[in-house]
Amino acid sequence: MKAPVLTTLLSLVWLASIGQPCSSERYLSNIFQSTVIEDVVYGNSPALTTVYVAENVTVNQAMTMDIFFPEGDGLAQRPLVMLAYGGGFLVGSKEDEDVWATCDSLAKKGYVTASINYRMNMNIASPSSAVRAIYRAAQDYHAAIRYMKEYAATYRIDTNYIFVGGVSAGGFSAMHAVYMDENERPSETYQSGLLGANPDLGCLSCSGNNFNRSNQVRGIINLWGALMDTAYIQQNELVPMTLFHGTNDLIVPYDYGFPFTALFLMPEVFGSANISTRVNNLGGNAELNTFQGVGHNIWGVNVNNQLVGGPTEHWSPITDSIVSFLYENIRPEQAILQVPSSSCSADTATLEVLNPAAGGWICWNIENGTIVSANADSSVVEVVWQNAGNHELTAVSINHLEAYSIPNSTQIAVYISPQVSITDLGGTLQASGSYPSYQWYLNGSPIQGADQQNYIPVGAGVYTVEAITANACSSFSEPLLLVGLEDVQPNAKPVARIEVLDMQGRLIAVLGSLAEFHSQRWASTQTVLLRYIDADSKLIGEHKQAVTTF
Repeated sequence: MKAPVLTTLLSLVWLASIGQPCSSERYLSNIFQSTVIEDVVYGNSPALTTVYVAENVTVNQAMTMDIFFPEGDGLAQRPLVMLAYGGGFLVGSKEDEDVWATCDSLAKKGYVTASINYRMNMNIASPSSAVRAIYRAAQDYHAAIRYMKEYAATYRIDTNYIFVGGVSAGGFSAMHAVYMDENERPSETYQSGLLGANPDLGCLSCSGNNFNRSNQVRGIINLWGALMDTAYIQQNELVPMTLFHGTNDLIVPYDYGFPFTALFLMPEVFGSANISTRVNNLGGNAELNTFQGVGHNIWGVNVNNQLVGGPTEHWSPITDSIVSFLYENIRPEQAILQVPSSSCSADTATLEVLNPAAGGWICWNIENGTIVSANADSSVVEVVWQNAGNHELTAVSINHLEAYSIPNSTQIAVYISPQVSITDLGGTLQASGSYPSYQWYLNGSPIQGADQQNYIPVGAGVYTVEAITANACSSFSEPLLLVGLEDVQPNAKPVARIEVLDMQGRLIAVLGSLAEFHSQRWASTQTVLLRYIDADSKLIGEHKQAVTTF
């Protein structure tokens, strides 16, 4: 590779990350303390009475959530995780320990999290009442999503990175809020019965609040919940999912069946096995975590908001898996590198990441190299290596959420650049070293055909020479200024021989006299240098002469 003479850098626009780890524990470890705002009202809806009377006997209920934050976090935007508790739409609350502990732990890792309340109660002997309970909870979850999007600036969340999920009935609620469309609304949710005993529940987004926001989310966490119909899942609604379910779940079927097993008055539902199959068959990404021989509430049972006996042995594997799932879906894509396969020790090499994350930056770790300049997000950097060898470089893409991509590494072969200087031998310029090729320059322009180690200058000016190695590494000499050249005629001493050289300093003939020179038949018109040598092999004069083709 040919490169110009390296000049002193007047400024270094960026120096960073050489030898520094391009990694972070944010979103992976508890690096913050968490703080919570309790009982944030996200909506208001008619709810069934605590003791079920009828579908049309309701009370106005403020819908609330507890919102957790990473304390002291200065990041402008954070991802949001929303979770809903379980309890069969009959019991439970947003304070249930399993959901609270998960929200607290994720907030300590850098997420904003929310544990949401939703409307409960139903007639367990009525399939239509069960459908309406699921639908009301989905409406509430939908309203909670809209609320958080409406106040995204207040809570400093990125609405493109909202994850929803829940435990058992909470999983039902989250998935129906995301997947059910208005044209898929169950008939049981419309007005029916004698004198309208079953009131119209309204559209999915018509309850709780009037915020005009979509229900689109980044991903779903389903902890042993189910769907009334997997046909709700359409290709344009696919988002990454992680699902957890025990094969011996007698409350919510692992694949398909009646909730509570023998309670045939409840509608049949599709469990995690069928949901994941549907998503993956449509080309989506559903990660099913199956617990063989395990029943419901895999990580523990809540009573009075407490995990009875503490969490099970499955708690840590499940929460660790949730942490991994979330991180895989907030981190940027692995950097795609465009780098030369080789470089030279004196050259400046350009390294580029072709897919930098919008609003983020690139962290580089470069072995035995120095970054001398970079653009604003460091996706394009210029590097000089200190020595030769096979050197590794690694690029990590970091997005605006401060999530780090999987590192991408490659090696560059760095070859030693030549060192060359010019010696003036009194009429001939000689380049130092012994390199495969050279190129001479006069006043910065290459001299046609001047590609040998020696060169006979043809006029005054600034001469430089470029030496080029077999690995295509090149360097330039310091410039040499020649003020002027004169033809020197031979003095009175006898001439023993005349050496004839071309203007590149190559010997083309040795003659005994000028008469013999003039009798030669030349192959082309050119200027040659005649060097007059005495009997002691000393130069006694030289002269440039034009010769003509015959």
